[in-house]
Parts: sequence; C-alpha cells; structure tokens
Amino acid sequence: MEYLKSVFTKKQNKWLIFSGVALFVFFVLLIIGMALSRSLDSQLAAQRWSKDKEYAQVSVFFSQLSGMTKDNIKELDFKIEQQLDQDSLVADSPEGIRRISAYSAVGKAEVASEKATKSLKAIGVGGDFFYFHPMELLSGSFFDEEDINKDRVVLDQDAAWELFGSNDIVGQIITVNGRSHVVAAVIKRDTGRLNRLAGNNESTIYLSYESLKTDMGELGLNSYEVLLQNPVRDYALNTVKDKISEDELRYEIKQNTGRFNWTKLLLNVKNFGSRSMNSKTVVFPYWENMARGLEDIMTPICAVAVIMMAFVIVNLIVLIVRMYIKRTIHFKDIKDFAERRIEKYREVRNRKKEDGEYL
Repeated sequence: MEYLKSVFTKKQNKWLIFSGVALFVFFVLLIIGMALSRSLDSQLAAQRWSKDKEYAQVSVFFSQLSGMTKDNIKELDFKIEQQLDQDSLVADSPEGIRRISAYSAVGKAEVASEKATKSLKAIGVGGDFFYFHPMELLSGSFFDEEDINKDRVVLDQDAAWELFGSNDIVGQIITVNGRSHVVAAVIKRDTGRLNRLAGNNESTIYLSYESLKTDMGELGLNSYEVLLQNPVRDYALNTVKDKISEDELRYEIKQNTGRFNWTKLLLNVKNFGSRSMNSKTVVFPYWENMARGLEDIMTPICAVAVIMMAFVIVNLIVLIVRMYIKRTIHFKDIKDFAERRIEKYREVRNRKKEDGEYL
C-alpha cells in the first residue's frame, strides 16, 4: 500500500488523467481521419478494383500550354502497356485487364432544351472516366468509350432542373452548342463548403471529349488518370512519370492511392502553408482541388493525434520509471530469495537421503 502511494502521488494521478483525456482525443481524431480518408470516391479507384492484389491510382494534370490530345494519351497508354509487358506483369481480372485509364478536359457549353437555354460547365471525358468518378445516379446510366455516336450526355441535377424542371429526363433531346445530344443520366452533385471552394459549384454537363472538342474546336486535355498494378512501392507512379514526354513545368503528377495515409500526411507538416502553392501553369479540376483541400484539413488532425499519442506514451514511460525507482523489492532481494529456496530444497533432499527415502 505504501508502495502504491509513493508511485501514484496526486501529481502523478493528474498526469494520468491528462493521459486518459489525450488517449480519448487520439481515438476521436483517428475515427475522424479514417472517415475523411474514405469520403472521396475519386481517390479510391484502386480499392474498388482489387482488394487482393496491390494496385495504385495515378493522376496527371496538364497545363493548357502542353496541348495534350487524345493521340498523346493513346501513346502514353501504349508506353505504359509496354512497360508492363517488359516487367512481366499479368492481369488478375477475369477479363484480362491489367490497366484502365481515363482523360478529361473542361470547357463551357451552350445547352438548350425545349424549355430553356443555359450556359453550363462542360467536362469532356474519355476512357473509363466514370469508374474513377462513380457519381451518384438519380436516373439513367453512364455512357462509355464504346458508344458509337458519342452523343450521350450526363447532367447534374441542377442542370436538369434548369433545362427541364425534372430529374426524370433520360432519353430527352438537348442541343449542345447547336448539336443534338441524348440525356443518358442525371447525377447528384456533391455540395458543401469544400465543394464550392474546389470549383464544384456550377451546373455541369458531362459529354464525350470528342463531342466537346467538336463543339469548342481544338481543346487540350488537362487530366489523365490511370489505374495499374503496383507490385513495389511507387512502381505505378514512376512508370507513369517516366513515360510522360512533357516538360515538368507543364504537368503535375500525383499518386492518389495512399495519399491520406498518416505517414504521408505527416510529411506535409514541414511544408504546411506553402504546400498548396503552385508555380506551374496547371489548373486542377475540382476533384483534385477537393483532395488537396482534404489533405490540408487532415494534416493538422494527424499532427495533433500524433502529439496526443506521444503525450500518452511519455507519461506511460514516466510511470514505469517511477514504479521501478520506488520499488521495495530489488534484484538482490530476488536473488537472495532464490538462493534460500535452493538451499532449503537441498537440505530437504539431503535429509530424505539420510532417512532412506531416496534409493
């Protein structure tokens, strides 16, 4: 009892209470961080694709000065496939697919229905864009690269209401810059402060890149996304980067997979305040702005959580040291006790031998 009183003093008990509070805060921040890291579907393509084999999602954002075209993207895809062949990476999907990719460009379009005409934000897409961006469907279905006529479009719910006064408009005809298109789907556009700041605050139409390019003339691509195997750390990132022939000042590359891991977020602390500054001529699409904004939110959360856990660990170490210093039993006492027990055992054994109990 005296030993416990000497270890757990009033001061030490206060520190233990603080440690308990710090541990609680740590777990709260951990839960918040885990929820936030899973909140952006645009960053989770690798997890959706495969849970058994390591894949990574990589995004490249190009400056309009680069003048990236669909042919450039096809060439980039081909070079990546060649590298996968060279490294003997085989597909693990039943369809024999080992890599998927998507590309997009952003512009403006005059969109008209029988009821109204609106100027909408237009995103021209190609490849497996809607796999990387699985937006919530309110009606209809997404178009894909295999559509022959390239005349199907997706509207967000605001655009649908502005043009038709309804979300139930699949199959309706609209004109985009004077050319007829068919509404394939209506999606729900995410809202909130971060979405507004990221640029996802306008009524938007998604159409094929070919269609947008036809309507707007020569239009450079500004986003390329690819999902491929990542057998060793940064394999996917380095493979894509090595195959880009553009000047580094004209593009920004990012591995989406794992970008919200706490070890990576902690590396942002030293650059906090200047990390999001961009000296390149690259304008990020709203989904990358969202991800970067989330990184900026999660970095201090991660840092505070680590500080809380460090506080708990330090106090635990202090407590263990105090218990050791204040101990009433020392190693010498244990040694003496053991020696006495051994000696007693020998005496008992010798007495039994003398009495004939041992043969």
